[in-house]
Amino acid sequence: MSLHPLDPEIVAATDDWFYAEHPRGRELCADGTRTPLDATSEEDREGRQAWIAEYRRRLAEKQAGGGDDDGPDDPGGGDDPTDPAEGCNCAADFVIDPHCTIIKAGDSAQFSVSELDGAPAGSYVWTTTSDKLTLANDHASTVRVISTGMPSASRDAETLTVVRSQTGCADITKVIHLTVGKVTFSKAAGQAYGYDDFDTPLDPDDDHVSVKRDADTTVHVEMEGGIVGADFDFECADAGIATCEEAPAMLPSFDLRIDGGSTDKGSTVLRAKVRCPSAQVFREIAVHTYKEREVKVVVGKFHDSTSAGTALRFPNADYAGHQPTINDKVKEAVARFDITNFDAANAQTDVAFDSDGNGALSYDIAAGGGTELTRIATAFTGARTTGRIRIAIIRDMKSYFYLASAAAAGDTTITVRGSRAFDPGRAMPLGTGASQENITIASMSGATLTLSAPLAHAHPAGTPLEFPAGGWSSDPIMIIEGSASLDTIKWTMAHEAGHRDEGLDLRDIVDQTDFMHWMQSWTDYRLRYCPRTKKHGTGTENQWETIPRT
Repeated sequence: MSLHPLDPEIVAATDDWFYAEHPRGRELCADGTRTPLDATSEEDREGRQAWIAEYRRRLAEKQAGGGDDDGPDDPGGGDDPTDPAEGCNCAADFVIDPHCTIIKAGDSAQFSVSELDGAPAGSYVWTTTSDKLTLANDHASTVRVISTGMPSASRDAETLTVVRSQTGCADITKVIHLTVGKVTFSKAAGQAYGYDDFDTPLDPDDDHVSVKRDADTTVHVEMEGGIVGADFDFECADAGIATCEEAPAMLPSFDLRIDGGSTDKGSTVLRAKVRCPSAQVFREIAVHTYKEREVKVVVGKFHDSTSAGTALRFPNADYAGHQPTINDKVKEAVARFDITNFDAANAQTDVAFDSDGNGALSYDIAAGGGTELTRIATAFTGARTTGRIRIAIIRDMKSYFYLASAAAAGDTTITVRGSRAFDPGRAMPLGTGASQENITIASMSGATLTLSAPLAHAHPAGTPLEFPAGGWSSDPIMIIEGSASLDTIKWTMAHEAGHRDEGLDLRDIVDQTDFMHWMQSWTDYRLRYCPRTKKHGTGTENQWETIPRT
């Protein structure tokens, strides 16, 4: 029998059949690699015979169909038929598609696999042993990995396993190491301006930070799960409003500098974006750039040496010295106070203002001050007051409405000059001397007040009705010492200047942690971005945004 080389096409087809269909062939391809038959092994004898028989069958079919008569007709010729050609029908590998291995805590990500070119389709199963992850669609080529919300204990601490299966072939297993990361912004210990957590300290997504135009501040960045600064880009959406520095590469906890842009008033968003093709935002915070508002104030201390009752309780108080304390608070709203004392030596000023001898300044509410206020205002002038809000500190003040017409004993209504909102149920003294009596307002209509009980005495027109007030936003602003502490008086100074148009232009609000709270019962002295409820009227006020920036 003549020797001819084997037909390579039929050899390849026979190999594919043997390693996919014959029991011994599948055993020899269990790990995905086609192990050749052993020509001397008794164990492989039956496999060799089966291979030769299949080769001859396929060769006969080819020849019967008009193949080359000079082709191989004897499997014993040429190469050893028990040394099969390369490869069976099992895929040798598969591809994990490009992906980011950092997952945002509380979010999800997709992972996919692909077959090698020309490889048959396999089936896939995804699993994880991590208690930080759950899986959806885990019996497909694409799986959704869902974070439970807790960051990893360390970098690459979570594992995602994918197993490829194919009938008659060995499983192929791959493992992906993942990190569940969390980024949080918070107030930096050395911040230069403001940070408002919106009264929700457990929810960092609604926080706001302020910075002065063409200046800088810092915000604290905390990273959990094994992630570090080099994993993220920190970018402001509008670089004209603010920008930020590059994060320290290998630190998980640091203060990030924010630079305010050249704008008088503007807002943008600072985002922490992971350095992956997705550029997913892990955290963001609102940034507000403002032109700093300067409030210029001059404070005078006034007494009347002819009236003992006007002697000051704190004649040596240095109100200008309170400026740093005020500015440490108002910086949050990007504002600052410039306070000077009226007397260069910080002495009190003696003015004969107590014309009615009641030991206090009598303030005519309807007239916007009256004679006694005018006397202080006249003395409170000069170069040191130019361009400044004038604030006068006095020992005491009595604020009066005056009866517009006489009232008889037994009357249940009175009419006053001017009008103002009176709180129903409030008791106030009417008159002086022996005819003085306390009245209680039941209601009002314009300047007419209805009383809760008839008058006990007759009162002529011009009789004073004392109205309780701690100060007035007149010019100058009048602030009384009364029985308040010196610290309270100093913050009242900031409060009253805060009302003025040339000050902060803010209204009375309801929040004891804010020095614009309507009563002298402060527990802190902040100014807020988070809207505060107005005391008078309706609605709220965002103080950072309300302050003029001209």
